[in-house]
Parts: sequence; C-alpha cells; structure tokens
Amino acid sequence: MRQFRVVVGVVTIMLILSGCLYVHTFQPLTQDMRRTPVSAYEKTGTIRVITWPLNNAPLVAWGSAAVGEVAKEQGMQEVYFADLEIFSVMRIWNEYTVHVYGK
Repeated sequence: MRQFRVVVGVVTIMLILSGCLYVHTFQPLTQDMRRTPVSAYEKTGTIRVITWPLNNAPLVAWGSAAVGEVAKEQGMQEVYFADLEIFSVMRIWNEYTVHVYGK
C-alpha cells in the first residue's frame, strides 16, 4: 500500500511539472526591443477558452485579446510592445491574456 502511494505521488508530481495539470507562463509578443521606450502604462485583454481534453478542440470561447483592439478600447495612442500570459488548468480551462504597453 505504501508503494502505491509513493507511485501515485511521483506520477502526480510528474504531471504537474510537465504542464499537464497546470501551466502559467509569460512570453513576449514583440521580437525586437532595441529602440522600444519603457512604459508603465499597461492595459490587458483576455480570451477564455474551454476545450475538450481528448483532442483540444475548443468548445466555448469568449473575450478579446487582439493587441489593436485592446489599445483602441483603452484609449492608447501608441503601442510600444506586448506580452502574452497563458494560464491553463488541465488543458480544459485556458486563459490567454495580452498585456499591451504604450501611451
């Protein structure tokens, strides 16, 4: 019985570390940041997606994460750069948030 618990614990930790149960990452959407000014002015837009776990087919999606649309809705005149935040639980609940920086 003790070996079973150890095996279940190890498998659970492996699933968590491999990103099957939980993922929370940030990645840049802007490739070249050489002459980009620093801005503390940030606006976000999020799209949420519920997927079927067997083939990752989206069942329902709502929201908006388009960079231009986020900037326009929030009254930004210039977009300097953008980042993408991905949050996923068991690949069923997925949130994609775009962080737009500018003035």
